[in-house]
Amino acid sequence: KNIIGIIEAFEAVREKKKISLVISGAFGWLFSDIIKRAKSSKFSEDILFVGFVSQEDKVYLYNLAKIFVYPSFFEGFGFPPLEAMACGVPVVTSNCSSLPEVVGNAGIMIDPYKPSEIAEALDMVLGDENLADILRQKGLKQAEKFNWEKTGEETLQLIRGLAF
Repeated sequence: KNIIGIIEAFEAVREKKKISLVISGAFGWLFSDIIKRAKSSKFSEDILFVGFVSQEDKVYLYNLAKIFVYPSFFEGFGFPPLEAMACGVPVVTSNCSSLPEVVGNAGIMIDPYKPSEIAEALDMVLGDENLADILRQKGLKQAEKFNWEKTGEETLQLIRGLAF
C-alpha cells in the first residue's frame, strides 16, 4: 500500500505543519521494513500505528482525519478512498489501477512512485481550507454513486445477459 512513500511524504509536510500520521491496517509482509523506516524518522513520535480497525470503528477514524492519503500501487477496487469520501474526508490517491474510476474528480490524483507528489498534494489540501471543503463536497457526491443495491442489480443484469 506504499506506506514508506506515505512516510516520506509525511516527513516533507511535517517540516512545515504540525500534523500526525495515523497508519491503520493489519501488519502484513514487509512490515518490519515499514516499522524501521518509521522509527528512523525524525518525526517518529508523530507516526502512529493503530493496527487492525474494525468496520464499526473505521467511521470514527475517518471522521477524525483531516485528509486521507492512499497512494497504492495496485487496487482491485479501492474501498478505503470510497469510505473516506463517504465520511466527508478529502482524499489524495493514486492515478493508477482502479482508483481514478472510484474517486473520479473528487480527489487529488498523484503518481504513487513519487513521494514528492504525494507531499505536494497533502500540503496543498492541508494549507487550503477552501480546497479541502470542495473535495469534501465532491467526495460525498462521488460516494453516492456506489452502493450495494446498485452493484447487485448491475451484477444480476450482467448474469442475465450471459445466460444462453
